[in-house]
Amino acid sequence: MGLPTFLSKVGLPSTEAETVALLRCDEVSEVRCFVLGPRKISNIPQACELWLRQNGLEDKAQLVIGERPDHYLLEAQAVHEPGVVPVFWTCAVYGKEKELFFGDAVNTHMFLFSQVMPLDHMQLACLPGKLTLEAVRTICDLELLPGHWKRLASHPSPKPLLNGLLDHNPQTTWVEANSNGFAAEMVKSGQADACITTETARLEQGLERLHDFGTPDMVFFGGVTKHGVELLKRVHESLSLATIGF
Repeated sequence: MGLPTFLSKVGLPSTEAETVALLRCDEVSEVRCFVLGPRKISNIPQACELWLRQNGLEDKAQLVIGERPDHYLLEAQAVHEPGVVPVFWTCAVYGKEKELFFGDAVNTHMFLFSQVMPLDHMQLACLPGKLTLEAVRTICDLELLPGHWKRLASHPSPKPLLNGLLDHNPQTTWVEANSNGFAAEMVKSGQADACITTETARLEQGLERLHDFGTPDMVFFGGVTKHGVELLKRVHESLSLATIGF
């Protein structure tokens, strides 16, 4: 096998805009985007769809929903179909970003594409009709939870937003969710009493907002596998030769 080597960018355009333009060429039949689920209610698929719209790629794009970035990276790397560029999406605060970069993604261009997008309102939510207005104020102002609440769910990335609640409520434990969308599903199904989730996921699951953490900007990255990079290099070479008259 030998020691790993990072994938070279030699043969690709010098700017992201020029590289995106290659995706619009006829030689690329499909841009297959691997994103975090469930469905399209988490931030990563929303950022991916925004990027596709802004770059005029919706008509040749397909979204593949996965449970974890480290899993769907492997799915993207298994794609070797002619004309298909696999793009796997992560975000700047994904906890295992460095493990992917120096690990399974070493033979990809993990940050070839990027998209800045405000996060879909990150919020603390629970089942509706369970709390009085006074109880909600107690949670938000004093960080004191109802005594019967035992589990708070979130993806690991925004977990620090729960640190105050967990410190002040020793009867309550944190449970891990694979995404903000999955966290909302855990509350809906009774696996957790409250969660950090997105506005889209909250509405889909019919949850009640307790606190809105806000919508800060986040950077999302579209990584391209070796198969996709080699295809883009061939397209770029073909266009370059056509330009100089060969």
